[in-house]
Amino acid sequence: MLKIIKKSLIILLLLTINTIAYIAKIIYKFYKKNKSNLEKYSYGIQRVLKEELIK
Repeated sequence: MLKIIKKSLIILLLLTINTIAYIAKIIYKFYKKNKSNLEKYSYGIQRVLKEELIK
């Protein structure tokens, strides 16, 4: 009984790691594809925040 639980936990851990790696890969591809847009928006947000702090 204990061996079955250990094996199932190991399989669950491997599936979790694979899922996390897959999600990270999707996020990385999205970042690479939209890098220039993200930098443009972050620069705009920084400028707006600086203006608000100056006021």
